Formats: sequence, structure tokens, C-alpha cells
Amino acid sequence: MRQAVQTDGVQGGSGRFFRLDPAALPVRHGDRSDAFILDRDRAVVRRTLRGLVATLDVPVKAYRGVAARMFTEGEEGNLRVVVELLHRDPALNLQLLVADEPAEAAADWIAWGRILKLPLLFVEQDGTVTYPAGNPGGLFGCTTATRRGGTPFRGRRSRFARRRKAGTYKTLERIAVDEIIAPE
Repeated sequence: MRQAVQTDGVQGGSGRFFRLDPAALPVRHGDRSDAFILDRDRAVVRRTLRGLVATLDVPVKAYRGVAARMFTEGEEGNLRVVVELLHRDPALNLQLLVADEPAEAAADWIAWGRILKLPLLFVEQDGTVTYPAGNPGGLFGCTTATRRGGTPFRGRRSRFARRRKAGTYKTLERIAVDEIIAPE
């Protein structure tokens, strides 16, 4: 059975130039030489390196996070927003959205962070990567579980340990002996 794969293209909304839908995973973008397929667990990236086509299987956890980059373009100063998966190797960055409406881009940016369980990041004009103010530590919606330390069964022995007899401890008797030395 084949999986449903969404291909690239302009979808609804006047301010979008390119958009991959986060709710329709797995998604595919690109042509034969430079393409990627993104799923919840992995990204299969196909790049052309020195004339050879290389296919890389990259786990999603290897990405630093979902980054939003804003910049102005052209002489008119048009605002452009790019949402991408940010990797330590710039050749493995994957563009998820290119738009000129920041509100639409922000909704997709948050949706990609939730679905892929990656931190949300900002890329500043000078290229530095920062976390949003309301997103401390870069984790989105992740809370730690409380420990179950207050259970009444904590001091009891398990079913298997109850089958065994408890060991006994015998005190060792100490025998005092004088040293015998052979006569000369």
C-alpha cells in the first residue's frame, strides 16, 4: 500500500509563494536532483554533490529546530518570511514555507514545531539563531512528568523476591593460634 504524499505548489492564501502543509505528512518537494521527503521521524534528502546525486536519510531529531527568517526583498522593500528546518549543516536545511504574510507564516511555524516536536527558533538578520521570548529553552509544549515517589508499595518486596528465602548471616568464630617456629 502506498503512502499519500503531498507535492509542492502554491496553495490557498494570497500571501503565499510556497507552502508545505504540516497536517499532510509525509510531504515531498523538489525535482529529481534536489528534493526531499519529510515525515514525522525522518527526512530523506536528495542533493547533487559534484555531479553525483546523493540520498541522505536524516532523522528529524538531528535538526536544531523550526526556524523563522524575515527579510526585505527588492527595491520596494517587500517583506518575505521563510520557515525552514534548521540543521547544523546548511546544505541540509529544508524550506517549508515562503510567504509575505507574517501572520500566516507564524501559524505554520508553530504547527511545524508541534508536529515535529522541535524547538521554535528565530534567525536574525546577521544570522544568529535565538529562541522566542515565550519559548524558554526552545522546547515547545514539552513538560516533564512528575515522579511517582509517594506510592505505598515502595518498601515492599516484589512477587519474585518474596519467593526467595531471605539470606542469613552467620558470625565467624575467630580462632586464636600461636605461631609455631621450628627450632634451630
